[in-house]
Amino acid sequence: MPAAIQRYARMAINTTTKKTRTAASRKIREQVNFTAGYLSDAAGRLSITQQATDGNLESRISGRFRPTSLARFASGAVGRGGVRVQVNPGSTQRMGRAFLMRLRAGRANIETKSNLGLAIRLKPGEHVENKHRMVPVTGNLYLLYGPSVDQIFRFVADELAPDIGDDLEAEFLRLIDRMN
Repeated sequence: MPAAIQRYARMAINTTTKKTRTAASRKIREQVNFTAGYLSDAAGRLSITQQATDGNLESRISGRFRPTSLARFASGAVGRGGVRVQVNPGSTQRMGRAFLMRLRAGRANIETKSNLGLAIRLKPGEHVENKHRMVPVTGNLYLLYGPSVDQIFRFVADELAPDIGDDLEAEFLRLIDRMN
């Protein structure tokens, strides 16, 4: 492959990857109540982990694998009636026995609002169903987690896939026309 064509291909792939990451962020925010800042490339939760080079014409977008604390989705007043969580935009769920609790400082693997976690205390022998992930704290106290950015990204990637090839082709042809 001529060096100029390879260079145009690299440039087209990298431009299309940036455009696709932005589109994926937008689609994810339609599905889950994340902020744009939470999914920014700089935050590292949805980022371009590999850019195309002249020697390797491949790029990669990756989402963070770690589940997201449900405390990130807590909305409204918190009181004796439990916590309201808004994981899906426009749909608030009340978790009657859940409560926000402060987590130990320095737990770098938990990124929530002011180092808070959403917890639930289970009765002896009780099991919580329909939760993405629970992490035991002590005894019958559990921190609750929702989906990871990667889980949602994999879902929306299928929706974006048909447009990526068209975008790549259009960008490649634009670069060739511009350079000639």
